[in-house]
Amino acid sequence: MQLPKFGPAWAGALMGTSIASTLSGLHGLHVGQLVFALIAALLLLIFTAGARNAPPQHQNMAAWGMYTMGLLACGSAWTALTGNDAFQLASWWIGAPLSVVVCLWQLWALWKLPHHYDTPAFPWGLALVTPMVAATSGGQLAAHHGQFYHYAGEVCFFLTFLTAIPLFAYCYWCFARRSYRPRGAAAGTAWIPLGVVGQSTAASAVLFDAHRYGIIMFTIGAPCVLFAMYCFYHAVFSWASYGPGWWGSTFPVGTLSLGAWYEGWRPLSFALLILLFGHWGVSALRYGAWGVQRA
Repeated sequence: MQLPKFGPAWAGALMGTSIASTLSGLHGLHVGQLVFALIAALLLLIFTAGARNAPPQHQNMAAWGMYTMGLLACGSAWTALTGNDAFQLASWWIGAPLSVVVCLWQLWALWKLPHHYDTPAFPWGLALVTPMVAATSGGQLAAHHGQFYHYAGEVCFFLTFLTAIPLFAYCYWCFARRSYRPRGAAAGTAWIPLGVVGQSTAASAVLFDAHRYGIIMFTIGAPCVLFAMYCFYHAVFSWASYGPGWWGSTFPVGTLSLGAWYEGWRPLSFALLILLFGHWGVSALRYGAWGVQRA
């Protein structure tokens, strides 16, 4: 079987698996929480080992953004599972500084190397969303480890808020003008902007207790969800080509579930968790079929 070397570009699987573990625990599905946490730990080891094959460059900041978010999410998942803050602390001290680096590096590339970014695409924003995951973790850690984490979380929150949201709005505008949508192996990337909707809702609740923010973001995000569903489900039912982009359908749904949980919308959070399970299962099964085809 000739499969690719798995590195940061595949870390969407780590992100989706990690948040599936955390959300399973929140909703009392403790067997699922353990299973997903174990899979996430294995994926983290695999992608870390494969990272040497993808040294950071401006062209692959999206991949490193996913790896960083996956690391942060995995640490949070294991803290939620064990009750030991050491996992989240370790992942935050590695992931939070790295999230700022990949975000600023991506911004520099967008500004200085525009010829590499002539066709708008949602993965441009992956590196920019990364600090928002660190913001949520920082807010959670601040409760027991001091206000430094809260202040750092605020910085990370606004770094993403002021960069990722305008970029995604620009992408939607360009897509509307060109009647374009993500297709084929990239169809799952249509979910990426929803990641900032859900993650910023969770972060705003943790850092600022700002629940009106979540109402606004979920309202704005509703048509984006419909667009993402159309793009991704068309690819699923048409048996589109497979690639890392399929896993883009997982973590954003998880962040929406997490945001709904912090808003107190428990039935919606659970429904979104079921949707996450569906997307995770489809992506995993499609990987299996893809692997058999390449054997």
